[in-house]
Amino acid sequence: MSDVVVIGAGVAGCASALSLARRGLSVRVLERSPGEGASWAAAGILGPQLEAAGDGPMARLCLASRALYPELVASLAEATGVDVGYRRCGALRVALTAPGREEIAREIAWQKAAGLAMELCDGDAARARAPALCAEVTGGAWFADEARIDPPSLLRALRIAAERAGVQFRAGAAVRRVLVERARAVGALLEDGTRVEARWTVLAAGSWSSLIEASGLAPQAVRPVRGQIVELTPASPVLSQIVFGPGCYLSPRDDGRVLVGATMEFAGYVPAVTSRAVRDLLTAALRLVPALGEAPLGRTWAGLRPHPRDELPILGEGEIANLVFATGHFRNGVLLAPVTGKIVAALITGEEPPLDLAPFSARRPGLAA
Repeated sequence: MSDVVVIGAGVAGCASALSLARRGLSVRVLERSPGEGASWAAAGILGPQLEAAGDGPMARLCLASRALYPELVASLAEATGVDVGYRRCGALRVALTAPGREEIAREIAWQKAAGLAMELCDGDAARARAPALCAEVTGGAWFADEARIDPPSLLRALRIAAERAGVQFRAGAAVRRVLVERARAVGALLEDGTRVEARWTVLAAGSWSSLIEASGLAPQAVRPVRGQIVELTPASPVLSQIVFGPGCYLSPRDDGRVLVGATMEFAGYVPAVTSRAVRDLLTAALRLVPALGEAPLGRTWAGLRPHPRDELPILGEGEIANLVFATGHFRNGVLLAPVTGKIVAALITGEEPPLDLAPFSARRPGLAA
């Protein structure tokens, strides 16, 4: 029997497993199908300020996790030698109309009072930071502390570091249900009937979390939302910072590639790329940055994000003892990986969690079975 079994091997599951192993616990991770979830498909924007329309528990959770990234990245580099592509590149949120610019200013007004790095800018100031932006840009906001990362590299580094810390991974382990005895989780039952027993169980199964029986979650508590991404490969770099605008975001890479994302579609468990979505993303991207019109098309892909009804992650314990939730991160899974790992490890080792988890409780309305 392990100390902990983690259901799910995305960034939330791997970060949790690594944090637990570094505290001396024996951990086993059950992986349904490598490359199937949202982690590998994300664009890697670490941008808690970009979309936060107001202060609150979610904004504070995201900010806390962004602050943990430099320490995590350094520890992963030391443990694995993998460059996870972490770059504090800053981000521009831009508008194409005067009302759009005013809306951005209203939504982020709280950030200045909160002491966060932000700067309102007109169209010329935005183009001074990102000269490739179109003449239509009327302004927006600059967030100097936002960053980006390469999710596949992050996931690989987390897994390597976890394995070197003693974590055991089992691929192809589709979980049917949480094993519960006397109102206490004691592991997981696989689809093939195998029992994987542990003193603690962590549910980090992303979009598949509600399909796992006996977790206490309602069948529709977490639903998959498809996100499609288009990769463009210009001959030389066009952008150095993240650009978030109407209809799309643009996430650049050091080699000049630009990821254009992402759709939000309730399409079930179908990670397909569609012609309509590719058209819409490219139309929005080329309007923002016309120079991308000459860039060759690279890959296209889709991932399934875990969407709770209220769009808040599910973190912490529920009604079943020794069962910890680390799921429902929706569009913020990569951003929230460091703080999720700390939360899970704190709960299981009896430490105080780094934040108040009440807003993210599995007991909140609409989640329980």
